[in-house]
Amino acid sequence: MPQSCAWLTAFQRIGATYVISVAKQGFLMATQPVAAGYADSGAIDDVARNCGQLAVGCSDAAGYVEGVSQRIKRQLEMLSALEDVTAALEADQRRVADSTDEARLLSEQAHEKLERGAQLISSAIAEFGGLTDLVTRLGAHMTSFAAAMEQVQRVSAGIDVIARKTNMLALNATIEAERAGDAGRTFAVVADEVKKLAQETRAATDEITTTMASLTREAGTVISEINQGVEKSRSAQRGFSTINQTVRDVTDIVEQVDQQSEGIARSTALIHDSVARVQEGLTLFSSDARENGGQLVSAHERLNRLELLSNEMLDQLAHSGIRIADSHFVDLSIEGMKEVRALVEKALNENKVSPFDVHDTDYVPVPGSDPQQFDNRFNTFADAHVQAVLDRIARLDERRILGVAITDVNGYLPTHMSWKAQPQRAADPAWNAINSRNKRIFMDDATGRAIAFTGDFMLTTYRQPLEEGRYRAVKSVFVPLSFNGRRWGNFEMAFID
Repeated sequence: MPQSCAWLTAFQRIGATYVISVAKQGFLMATQPVAAGYADSGAIDDVARNCGQLAVGCSDAAGYVEGVSQRIKRQLEMLSALEDVTAALEADQRRVADSTDEARLLSEQAHEKLERGAQLISSAIAEFGGLTDLVTRLGAHMTSFAAAMEQVQRVSAGIDVIARKTNMLALNATIEAERAGDAGRTFAVVADEVKKLAQETRAATDEITTTMASLTREAGTVISEINQGVEKSRSAQRGFSTINQTVRDVTDIVEQVDQQSEGIARSTALIHDSVARVQEGLTLFSSDARENGGQLVSAHERLNRLELLSNEMLDQLAHSGIRIADSHFVDLSIEGMKEVRALVEKALNENKVSPFDVHDTDYVPVPGSDPQQFDNRFNTFADAHVQAVLDRIARLDERRILGVAITDVNGYLPTHMSWKAQPQRAADPAWNAINSRNKRIFMDDATGRAIAFTGDFMLTTYRQPLEEGRYRAVKSVFVPLSFNGRRWGNFEMAFID
């Protein structure tokens, strides 16, 4: 048995032993021979008082146990919610762990790919550098080629000059051969051939010049484009170097992310272990709390039975015909019931109020009331005529009499003592709960038992609820109240020892 419930069982055993002891004492005292002069009303009164105190104690203990049970119930609900939270936290932690592992894997793969990419970029930069050098050398060769073509143009120009001069000489030779006649005919043939050679030479030099000029222009364009390509290649080479450095920086960052992911994974594993231990502890604690809560419910039921037993003994002593300390309040309650009954029956017989109004159970909520109040057709008459009877009886012993009221078969109070039937205050439910108890419905266990009771009166103890969840244990006399033979409810008086 959990330690938290051991004291309850011990209390129950002690309480049961006390009830048996009191019962034996009461039985022995009640059965002493009156003829022998031993009938001690003081001892009987002590037994009644002890029964009342036991009932009050049981009521008080039951109220305490019920409060503890309610707190345990709320704590169990909080535990259930906390278990749900830890379960959700564990699930989230698992997802975080899975995501962290996946992030580590992705970062490792990214690191490897970046390493390979960096190597490829470095190789490409080296090859591109070689290509740039090759293009640079090609530009130099093209520059030399252009210089050679310029030299060829100059040579071609010199040949053209020689061809012009040769042509002039051939022209002069032809003229002189004409002057010489037949003697210069052979010379004329030679001069004519020389002239043709000079003309062909000029034509060839012209074509060479044209071709070389075109080649020179093309070479110039190629050289310009090669120079631009070399400059762009050098710029691209510098860009590749920057990209290579950036890739290396990114690789370093990915490596740091990988290290951070590894640290997160270790922390996540520690969190998982801690959450698992917390969840295990919560499960054990929740199990113990539920077991304790169940035993508290059982203890509460036993205390209620013990309270009922002590109340039955108290009521039996009150009905035994022997005067006890509570008999005075029983008498006042019976007299008060008779007075209210006579007052209402007189009004019924004189048609000042109808039976339908007196027994009206159509409770209409009072708008804005807090705690909730209800109106019915008996309120006006009860406030005007019954309330004065309640006030007068309550003032007979203001120190011990806590309240005097009438409740119908549904626990409804059509009126109350004037100081307990004040108009409600707006937004002040705590004050209203104490000072505006009229027009409300109170159906607790004691009221329920009293409504079902058909004897002349019932003396009992019960827990009277107060504001903020508090209560007090009091004694009450319930006297059945009927009008013209029809059960209406009870005349009730609450008092303390």
